[in-house]
Amino acid sequence: MKKILLLLGFCLMLAFPSSILSQSSQENFRFFGFVKYDLFFDSREMVAARQGQYSLFPAGRVFNENGNDINDNFSFHMLAIQTRLGVDITGPDAFGAKSRAFVEGAFFGNIESDINGFRLRHAFVELNWDNRHKIMMGQFWHPLFAERAVPGVVGVNTGAPFKPFARNPQVRYTFTSGKSSLILAALSQIDFASQGGTQSLRRSGIPNLHAQIHHGFGNLLTGVGADFKILKPMIQTAEETISSYALTAFANYSRDPVRFLMQATYGQNLFDHLMLGGFGVRESGVEYSLEAIETGAIWADFSFGQETRLGIFGGYSRNYGANNSITTPAGYRGSNVDHIWRVSPRIEWSSGPVRLSTEFEITAAAYGIPNAFGKVNVVETLTNYRFMFAAWYFF
Repeated sequence: MKKILLLLGFCLMLAFPSSILSQSSQENFRFFGFVKYDLFFDSREMVAARQGQYSLFPAGRVFNENGNDINDNFSFHMLAIQTRLGVDITGPDAFGAKSRAFVEGAFFGNIESDINGFRLRHAFVELNWDNRHKIMMGQFWHPLFAERAVPGVVGVNTGAPFKPFARNPQVRYTFTSGKSSLILAALSQIDFASQGGTQSLRRSGIPNLHAQIHHGFGNLLTGVGADFKILKPMIQTAEETISSYALTAFANYSRDPVRFLMQATYGQNLFDHLMLGGFGVRESGVEYSLEAIETGAIWADFSFGQETRLGIFGGYSRNYGANNSITTPAGYRGSNVDHIWRVSPRIEWSSGPVRLSTEFEITAAAYGIPNAFGKVNVVETLTNYRFMFAAWYFF
């Protein structure tokens, strides 16, 4: 009932002209969003969410009683759950700064059983002092996502599991001077949680901390960032924690009609970013410790054109295992995967508010047997071929 009332209220807001709302409250409302239809075909089952639409990598072999691999299966689906609604509000000055509020949602649902449910994506309050000092409080992309370097893929995964993907409640400070910016953030978790759920980070008593620096060189924007978090995932021994780090660097070159993006990430315990890894357990008698799995990933995206736009995405990710041996069966993502790669060419046609897109995505995962350190000895590579078509109407 609460979701229905929230959605009804949002639709009523959309029914009022922005000018009327602006005159009555001295605030400017910009409503935006899109309607999106997705059609996709797969040659193999995928490790995925939302009825296969949010895909990561090909599923491993699972044999039935007849000895047939049940994941070696051709399938298709059609969905419109990526349809989005949002409002961007700018208001009078507050505390000597320009004030702003931003809310965006989609019909993607929060969990698989909530498919078609209205889900909060972004919601934040922002105070901006002369475009020099900016404070944002609310839910937004995790800084590791690097929202200024987002590939133009048609797939809903937006480049995952090669690109870190997470939205988090946070407080973020940005200082800008000339062509350089410094970002400092403290974050919690909600939809994108570490192993053990959001309580793993909450119990540590310390937010996820992040620092990032951007610098522009004409049409080129570059950035580097460092991330740190501490988890306390098991309450049986409350003193047991695990700390982890991540480093990232990105580049964005844009000069019409050319756009080139790339990002590299290396870190530990990146489960909450929909990447390979997480942590395993090392037992020694009645004692145990948590061991972080290290993951590296790199991707690049090139596109050319305007009304008709050609593009290609390529990504590679690898599981580097843990520094110490793991004795308990692993529960982290891709525990029997050594590496993943993807190549996905695309073409888009735009006319007014409508965009038609096609993409052919080839994703391969190298499966094998993990050793004591979680590193995988490759046995075979499984590949999925996905064809996608999408129709968008932007407003």
